[in-house]
Amino acid sequence: MSLQEPALSERVLNFFRLMRILKERGNWLLIRRSRRQLLNFILCRNDIHRKPLWKIPFYWFDLLKGLDMLVWRLETFGFLFQSGTSLEDQARLNRCLNS
Repeated sequence: MSLQEPALSERVLNFFRLMRILKERGNWLLIRRSRRQLLNFILCRNDIHRKPLWKIPFYWFDLLKGLDMLVWRLETFGFLFQSGTSLEDQARLNRCLNS
């Protein structure tokens, strides 16, 4: 049994799944307040994980083969709420952003 790379169609589907997850569970208050941080994350411009501009599309294409890891990273940075988070918990988590 060999492990196969996900097909292009699977990665495209994962992109649309990610957009749906972002729409449903996105922490929009944090995203609006931290646009630069999110942009640096998308463009791989942070100090820990810096990539040349030409490698970024390939990097993201590679990340889309495993949607669960990408969702986990966005949850870790707070851009996504974990599934099942109540509105009350979301407000509590964002309480510090309003000040």
